[in-house]
Amino acid sequence: MAIPQNFIQELLARADVVEIVGRYVQLKKTGANFSGLCPFHGEKTPSFTVSPSKQFFHCFGCGKNGNAIGFLMDYAGMNFVEAVKDLAGQYGMQVPEEDIPRPNARAWPNRSRSRRR
Repeated sequence: MAIPQNFIQELLARADVVEIVGRYVQLKKTGANFSGLCPFHGEKTPSFTVSPSKQFFHCFGCGKNGNAIGFLMDYAGMNFVEAVKDLAGQYGMQVPEEDIPRPNARAWPNRSRSRRR
């Protein structure tokens, strides 16, 4: 099962990275962006920036960056599917899943045997 790419794009369009990150990091408005102490490494001077226009976070100290899904994965230790489901739940969205054809398990041994000969 896989999550359709168009659903992920719609979810990221609805999610506000400033709101998501702001639940875990105290952010302060600095011009067009928000800044705060990076939750991924110890620091005394803020080097962590969140851009509402780009829906992206970046730390200039440790280099961590990404979108709302990536933040949940890095900060909360979730895998991709868990982060998508958590974020979708916060926005009242139901996560659809699509079937991806998988190779026939019986075909794999035959292929490997034929290559060995």
